[in-house]
Amino acid sequence: MTLDRRSLLGLGVAAGAAGLAGCAPGAATTPPGAARTPGTLAVTSAAASPTATASLTPTASASPTGSPGEAAWGEPDVKLGPPIGDGSQAPAIGPQPFQRPITKLAKGEKPPQFVVFSWDGASGNEDAILEYVKAAHAVNGTQTLFTSALYFLPKSLRTEYQPPRRPAGDSDINYMSDPTVRRTIIDTAIAWTYGNEIGTHFCGHFQDPNGVPSWTTDDWEQEISQVYKLMTTWRTITGWTDIGPLPFDYTKELVGARTPLLAGRKTLLPAAKRHGWRYDSSGVRGRAAWPVKDDYGLYDLSMFSVPFRGSSIIPMDYNFLASQAKGDQEAGSAAERATWKAEHAATLRAALKKCLNGNRAPFVIGNHLSPWLGGIYQQNLLALMTEFGRTPQVQLVSFRWLCDWMDAQDPDVLAALQAS
Repeated sequence: MTLDRRSLLGLGVAAGAAGLAGCAPGAATTPPGAARTPGTLAVTSAAASPTATASLTPTASASPTGSPGEAAWGEPDVKLGPPIGDGSQAPAIGPQPFQRPITKLAKGEKPPQFVVFSWDGASGNEDAILEYVKAAHAVNGTQTLFTSALYFLPKSLRTEYQPPRRPAGDSDINYMSDPTVRRTIIDTAIAWTYGNEIGTHFCGHFQDPNGVPSWTTDDWEQEISQVYKLMTTWRTITGWTDIGPLPFDYTKELVGARTPLLAGRKTLLPAAKRHGWRYDSSGVRGRAAWPVKDDYGLYDLSMFSVPFRGSSIIPMDYNFLASQAKGDQEAGSAAERATWKAEHAATLRAALKKCLNGNRAPFVIGNHLSPWLGGIYQQNLLALMTEFGRTPQVQLVSFRWLCDWMDAQDPDVLAALQAS
């Protein structure tokens, strides 16, 4: 069975929301009258048609990456194996497309500069996911989508979600409309076929009281069970049979996470280990350093703080929103927004330059698909994907691939990087 775009039915767009702290409330739609970001993916959508399709065709580039002689990636050719479970998934035959070959460093050899663009929530609203999939693919890059499993569940069926410490169906983020849930399933499948990792941002995004910061390991186990339920049995839950299956087995694909609010990491880790996960990206590190494994054997792939306004900031769009606009998504005149946009881009460029000229610790950038302040951060990130991906020695990769790369290195070589 070949995975083609005709099997991936996509319908309309509706408002959604993201959470806070690393994740803040905000509709994930393009503001009225705002222009779409350059490089927008062409998506065919027809609410009444069961044959509506989404396609991804990167534009040709004479110099796709900063690596001399590297040929531009083409289009995926994915063939699905037999459906598993209720048919929500049909894992692809063979390896995931577009995974860079892994080479071992010689002792004393400088590594590439890895950059990980990561997305909290990753709903299919406005097909924004696919804009970044396209941008990364055009420079032979991949990224990690921390999908909120709640975005696979229509609001009308919300009681299917059984959260820890809360009534069935409760959530601190908005449920999506049916068309947007359908689009999220489709876009997630497409993103994977282009080499991107599907991690998790969990489900209900709960703040206190009884929220993520106070959860026990048992609470996390309950939440994780709901992640697997919503992502692997969406066909049974929704009754939708006109959408193609996900081209992966999520019980194997899911190897890492970022928690809502960047909270609850300490009690999550024992559960993550039990599920065989390989990394976590829920903390904040003080400086650019190569990741090490924690006491549970997981790589700590958290963001590290970068210089900003004489102090430091977490390189995540929400943190810039909080600092520049005091968290007000509609704040600022056109001139102020232009200044903030330039400041955001300059901060990320300077951080990458410092890594590239220093110990080359992987640079992790956190993002949301929310057009705060008229979309200034989204516009920057789309442009920076291209810019960074074409910078010599820089490679855009996913967390999963980065774990593979580190595990493949000689222990003494990796230890030397970690000590740098």
